[in-house]
Amino acid sequence: MMKIHLSADDLARLRVSLVRHKDELLAAIQDNAAGERQVTDESESGDIAEQIIEQDGALRAVAFDLPLLSDVEHALAKLDGGTYGLSEVSGVAIPLDRLEAVPWARRTLQEEEVYRRSR
Repeated sequence: MMKIHLSADDLARLRVSLVRHKDELLAAIQDNAAGERQVTDESESGDIAEQIIEQDGALRAVAFDLPLLSDVEHALAKLDGGTYGLSEVSGVAIPLDRLEAVPWARRTLQEEEVYRRSR
């Protein structure tokens, strides 16, 4: 196994960032779920349209937040397993500045660009 290139301080700081992101995502998902209102027959047509738009926005937010939450939880599991900071593609070290920007990064920036182009 490749030696982790991050200091204990780096890892601790990145863990705090990941936990903060996880907490924020969980709160946003919970808020969106609580904010969903059922369209009722008693509402006026303008109210119904507004409710539908709000529900659509909440569903889109959850659809974005859930995969991101999964990535954050995956990064925390890698931290616990001692493989955090290594590319899942090549095994090379992901630079600290990339991890500070995207603490849940699974690949180096170059690998991410190739990955996104191939999708």
